[in-house]
Amino acid sequence: MVGIFGEKVSLGQANGPDVELVVRGTELYATYETPDGFPAIYDDALGLFCYARIVGGGFTTTGIPVTSPPTDEVKRHSTETDEVRMRKIQERTQKMERRSRVPPTEE
Repeated sequence: MVGIFGEKVSLGQANGPDVELVVRGTELYATYETPDGFPAIYDDALGLFCYARIVGGGFTTTGIPVTSPPTDEVKRHSTETDEVRMRKIQERTQKMERRSRVPPTEE
């Protein structure tokens, strides 16, 4: 398993320009922050990376694109709880295992 430790990358968005975010984690669990430390997640409904806030221990979108200034509800270097991280890692592991068991389709 390869870890990413604070690498700044340019990421595409469906409905906006590429954005630079700092990525930390592995293929099972990764987090994104703006270069100035605000947490971000991809908002599928908007097709944009948006600032994240913590709700129930996990990240949820604020709906505010990272290309705009953050609001006071967004706290620098926020992290999800251990319970939320472990659940996401388990879900990702199960999803990867299911994919590896699917036989290839014949054309």
